[in-house]
Amino acid sequence: MATPQLYNQLLKQLGQWIIPKDLRHLKNCAEIVAAILESESGCTSHWIPYLSHRECQARSHMERLSYFMHNPSISDEVLYVPLLRQFLKEWTGQELILVMDTSMFWDTYCLIEVCVAWGGRSITLAQTVIEHGKYLDENNYTNK
Repeated sequence: MATPQLYNQLLKQLGQWIIPKDLRHLKNCAEIVAAILESESGCTSHWIPYLSHRECQARSHMERLSYFMHNPSISDEVLYVPLLRQFLKEWTGQELILVMDTSMFWDTYCLIEVCVAWGGRSITLAQTVIEHGKYLDENNYTNK
């Protein structure tokens, strides 16, 4: 089976700012990120067809994905922050439009994002989720 081009590109790009303890870790990360992108899904079972099978059963793949997702060495600081720094460096001297976006989920949680609007897209710089009304209640304000 030929190595997918997306995997090769991710390996090259991630390798520019991630210094793994072992090259196998970087390869695994690139393969899983490629599987996520190719499956267009956040559901781990949808990623399995895009992983190299290594003579593994589905359970072995799920354990591997679980280890990846719960690995404290893989975080947004490791993967996303260097990418944002590169974007911001390239935009030096240009006017940027910052957008604050909020979304409500299940009338309970509020996602708050600060994004850069660029090329008809928004690139998230920071985000947090709060329980709707909780901040107001904790500070003795009324939530009406």
